[in-house]
Amino acid sequence: MWSFALFLGILNTIGIIAFSISGAMVAIDEELDLFGVIFLGIITSMGGGVTRDLLLGLLPPHMFDSYTSLAMSMITSLLVFIIAYITRDYYKKHSAFIDSLNNIFDAAGLGVFTIAGMQITAETGYGYNTFLLIFLGVTTGVGGGLIRDIIVSRKPMIFAKHIYAVASIIGACIYLLCLRGGISATLSSLLGIAAIFTIRMLATVFKWNLPRIRFTA
Repeated sequence: MWSFALFLGILNTIGIIAFSISGAMVAIDEELDLFGVIFLGIITSMGGGVTRDLLLGLLPPHMFDSYTSLAMSMITSLLVFIIAYITRDYYKKHSAFIDSLNNIFDAAGLGVFTIAGMQITAETGYGYNTFLLIFLGVTTGVGGGLIRDIIVSRKPMIFAKHIYAVASIIGACIYLLCLRGGISATLSSLLGIAAIFTIRMLATVFKWNLPRIRFTA
């Protein structure tokens, strides 16, 4: 029988797979070894959730309660490594396409984990706290990618590449407005995720960026 708990579990699975692929692709791009690829895949998929749980005082974090998610991330990252290793000549020649593919998985993970983070925060007993819901939703969505980029000494994507954290915030607000407007939790979740994914894709295609100060020599 369909239930919201089942839906939440499906969302979590999608997010883990999407972010594990994204993290593994970044590791391969940085020419890390097999352990590095798996480690970065796990960090990208789990980092945001662990940060959220620590802020909520949930100890140990959910990552250590069940090894299913951890195993799923490890297997996904390993498969990405194997595929890239077998097709490394193609992988190298089509780096632009691979980067675009990575961006799609990253956008999907961002959307799913932002909403899932809000749902977990609400289930913990903070459904009344709008700011905390949005803050921890965004933290869940962007946290893993932020840690990933710091580890490989990249400028964090959320501060530099197109519209990223802002997309997460907008999607979180849409989800909350729909939910409190009487729309079902499932449909509200889908609308929030779709908004985040769509904004990220449009920002990539049309090169949308927030204003920044550039100094010329």
